[in-house]
Amino acid sequence: WLASSGISTGWTTAGGAREFRPAQAVTRDVMAAFLYRMAGQPTFTAPPKSPFVDVPTNYVFYKEITWLASTGVSEGWPVGAGREFRPTATVSRDVMAAFLYRFAGSPAFVAPVASPFADVATDHAFFTEISWLASTKISAGWQVGQTVEFRPAASVTRDVMAAFLDRLQRQLDG
Repeated sequence: WLASSGISTGWTTAGGAREFRPAQAVTRDVMAAFLYRMAGQPTFTAPPKSPFVDVPTNYVFYKEITWLASTGVSEGWPVGAGREFRPTATVSRDVMAAFLYRFAGSPAFVAPVASPFADVATDHAFFTEISWLASTKISAGWQVGQTVEFRPAASVTRDVMAAFLDRLQRQLDG
């Protein structure tokens, strides 16, 4: 689905074969590309000056990253010289939850009193977003004995991201 919809283009090897590399961690720049393509590659003119000190205007995913910032899905981090996007940083599961929740339009959602995951405290920075993922069945987490874990700090791999995006699309389609 990810390939046929054009959300992921993968890599072409020296021999001409296509690879998805399912176990590879998703980086923030690739996440921006996935979401831009999932949105249908909307008409967008990237700004002539980068809003991020670590993303030059000739960066391979410059348009996608600046589009993501323009939508409010990701604002990056304030640093002394401006803002950083950290394009090559690995996307963790909690940050992925925030990206998907915002991409979905930050839907009205009241987070539960108790966490749906044993390893996500109710005061976690992305508790609402993670709880929303659970409520929509975009993420079910891992059953560990009698509890369920989300593993918020774990990196998101490309195969898992494919599943999350597919479930998100089904959620958006109603």
